[in-house]
Amino acid sequence: MDDEENARRAAEPEVEVIEGDEEVEEPAAVEASKCNELLGKLREAVEAGNAADVLADVLPELTSEVSGIESAFGDIQAANVGLKDQADTLKDQYLRLNADFDNFKKRTLKEKEQLSQTAKSKFFEALLPALDNFDLAQANLKPENEEAQKIVSQYQGLVDGLMTILTNQGLSTVAGVGAPFDPNFHEAIMREESADAPEDTILEEFRKGYKMGENTLIRPAMVKVAAAPSE
Repeated sequence: MDDEENARRAAEPEVEVIEGDEEVEEPAAVEASKCNELLGKLREAVEAGNAADVLADVLPELTSEVSGIESAFGDIQAANVGLKDQADTLKDQYLRLNADFDNFKKRTLKEKEQLSQTAKSKFFEALLPALDNFDLAQANLKPENEEAQKIVSQYQGLVDGLMTILTNQGLSTVAGVGAPFDPNFHEAIMREESADAPEDTILEEFRKGYKMGENTLIRPAMVKVAAAPSE
């Protein structure tokens, strides 16, 4: 019985168990190891003086091993090319994404600034009737005594303080009397011949105009413009 068991075990192929921590050699490394072994045999044969006999046996196998190494290195190079292509693709995607994000930030900042300017413009526009009333009251106030003059001065101080605040926020008046007429900022409701002022000079302002910054018109100034005298 023991003989049969031993015979059965001897007939079974041996299974090599690779431990978890054992490193598996790469094909190119295996081929290189075999080449080194064959070259070692050839070197020994040369030293022993029977290189011709050994070369006939070793050369075919050595040629095969070299071909295997070349093939393995070819696979490695192909894999490296694939990795480089992937890296280039990822880099391109990153650059595109980064550019899109920069454009998004710029667009968002611009839209935010536009909304802020629009809101400020509407706020200034809503204040214009009050500013007109201040101007009208100032023109009609005629202090007749010292007490009345104090009241007018206090009133004027309030108006000046308000205008200082609005000016600091970007509001300013459109150029009036003496300035050249500009259709972008003035509305001419009258023309009057004048020999004393150049043509298209503003002679009188009926209602102040206001702008925000240098180029954003809030309201045009209503004016009378000089015309060339008739001959």
